[in-house]
This record gives sequence, structure tokens and C-alpha cells, in this order.
Amino acid sequence: MFGVFLSVVLPIFFMAGLGALIGRVKALPAGPISQITLYIFSPCLICFSIAHTTIPQQDLSLITLFGFLLAAVLYILGIIGSKISGMGASGQGAFLLAVLFGNSGNYGLPLALFAFGQEGLDRAIVFLVSQAILSGTLSIYVASSSKVGPMGALRAVVRMPMVYASFIGLLFNLTNLSMPGLIANPMEILGNAAVPSMLMVLGIQLSTKFSLDNSRALILVVILRLLVPAGLALLLTSILGISGLTQQVLIVLSVMPTAVFTIIIASEFDSRPTFVTNAVVLTTFGSLLTIAPLIWFLRS
Repeated sequence: MFGVFLSVVLPIFFMAGLGALIGRVKALPAGPISQITLYIFSPCLICFSIAHTTIPQQDLSLITLFGFLLAAVLYILGIIGSKISGMGASGQGAFLLAVLFGNSGNYGLPLALFAFGQEGLDRAIVFLVSQAILSGTLSIYVASSSKVGPMGALRAVVRMPMVYASFIGLLFNLTNLSMPGLIANPMEILGNAAVPSMLMVLGIQLSTKFSLDNSRALILVVILRLLVPAGLALLLTSILGISGLTQQVLIVLSVMPTAVFTIIIASEFDSRPTFVTNAVVLTTFGSLLTIAPLIWFLRS
């Protein structure tokens, strides 16, 4: 558990702390950075990562199906939870963002490598594919629907470059086409800027908007993000016939803390970014108490 903290969580909070510091000293707004990340850095990261994934297509399909099914069940539970929490219709999008999307990238990938080795990392990358597709579609829909309605939310999804980045990456991967260097090299460089930018936005949000309002809703988010998905993942993997190391990796990745990119989405669509930021922080700290015991249980 202490090793996970040192190798994964501490670097994340160190970088976010730099963002909080510069946000406090220079009074920087998070909006411009979040927009550059949303419209440039994140699409490049998603497209390049999916296009260069080397996992067999059969495993890719099965693990991707698991990711979609898990999201569907969590979506239903998230709607129920948002009503119980008293967030109201205007806060449902923020609640769903916090529950649906785990930090399977900059938290989950290093954790999978640390806990399960290279084979675990390979499987975690496949799971990241499904999350990348969902982050470019479903996250936009739930964040914007409370403001503009279902049809307006669908139009917002169509305008998001992450949608097209996901499918372009899949096209290159499934057809075994090589991405031209003229495109691949700039895309890789820009994609590498996505995670640091997300962490800077997290830090700036912390320096200006952090609070513990809506505590009942935050407690429900912690339960639905860090505890409930483990049981759901065990059930879904059993139904799909997934076992062994793949099952263990998927169960662990299902209970990742709320993804940092949800702050970007919430900020862009004004879907209570302060609440989402609080959820990211609380679930990340809370994962220190849940991840290590879960890995120990799965190994034993």
C-alpha cells in the first residue's frame, strides 16, 4: 500500500500541487487550459493510444464490452444515487461524471503495472480503450444534458473531437494501417501533454474552488466509485467468461478514483466543476484505503 502511494498517488498530487500553487500565486483561470486539453491534447492522446495498441482483437472486443456494460450499470446506479443525494436535475450530470469515469489512465496504468506486471499493463491498456470512447461520448452527454436538454447534448457530443479521435484510432488499429509519421509524431507529442494539463487544471481548481459542500452526495460518490464496482466487475466478468489475470485487472481498474478529465468536462459545460473536483480529490485519497486490500484479496 505504501509503495502504491509513493509510485502512483504522490506524483499525481505533487503535480496537482504545482498547479494549485501557480493558480493561487498568479490567479490563473482553469478555463483556457481545460479547453486546450479538451479540444487538442486529449483527442491526440486517445487517437494515438488506440491506434498503437497491440492487444489481440478478440481480447480487445471482450474487455471493451466489459467496459461498456460496467458503464451502463453504473449509469443506472448513478441516476438513482443523484436523486437520493438531493443534487437535483441540475446536479445530475456532475454526479454521473464522478461515478461513471474512473482514472484508468494516469492512475490505473501504473497501478496495473505495479500490481500485475507487464501482462497486467497490457490488459489495462485495452480497458483504457473503452474508457477513451466513453469519455469522448457519454461524458459529454451527461455533462451537457442538464443545461441544453437531450438533443442539445447530442449535438454537443457530435462537436467534440474526442468522438472522432476514438473511432479514427480504432480504424487504424483494426485495419492494421500505419499512421503516417507526419501525423503520428505531432499527435504523440501533443497527446503527451494531456495528463500534465489535466493535473494542472485539477490543481488550479483546488486553489480556487475546493469545498466540502454536498457532503451526502460526495459520500455516495465514494461508495459508488470505490466500492460497488468491484462486485459489479466480479459479476460481469463471470458472465462474460473472463477469468484469471484479466479478471483481476478489470476488477481493480473498475474501482479507480474519479478521473481527472471529468473536471475538464465539467468546467467546459458548467456542470458543477467544484463538486466534480471534490469527488476527484476524495476518491483519490479514499483509494488509498481500498485499492491495496482489494489487490491483496485478489492475489490470495
